[in-house]
Amino acid sequence: MQSSQAWQPPRTDPGTAAESSQTGGRVILALADLLEDGPILLYDGNCGVCSQAVQWVLAHERSHSLRFAAIESAVGSELRRLAGVPVDVDSMLWAEWRDGRVHADTRSSALLRVLDYVGGPWRWLTALRVVPAFLRDAGYRTFAKWRYRLRAPSCLVPSAHERARFLDLR
Repeated sequence: MQSSQAWQPPRTDPGTAAESSQTGGRVILALADLLEDGPILLYDGNCGVCSQAVQWVLAHERSHSLRFAAIESAVGSELRRLAGVPVDVDSMLWAEWRDGRVHADTRSSALLRVLDYVGGPWRWLTALRVVPAFLRDAGYRTFAKWRYRLRAPSCLVPSAHERARFLDLR
């Protein structure tokens, strides 16, 4: 599957035995193909701060290989489900194919993965991994509670070149 296309869950005919995602079925295979090209950053598409964060990544990244999808989209919902991420995680999620399954880093761990991906002087902030995740996540959750008040919802409008990297846009 080309990374420039929006991902759609595979369809099965009524009455046929659809392979389940828990048994290595077609949904996992479709996502594995999608994740072969690299990780996907899921973000809250209704959050102005989150949209601004995606724009920041686009402006500062070096490799231009990361793809994006709103966590509310079909891609986001399916990746979250396959990775076993609870529904209450509604902000940032870094999804990748690792050890034969969809793996997701959430909250502060996802943020640290993004900083590592962006590289440059931002990479030094990944030293915060020495802080226990429960403490980092407590700070992340506190910020996440206030994010809607900090910035009004905004519509993320990627350029024509960037648009191919947004899996939930057509």
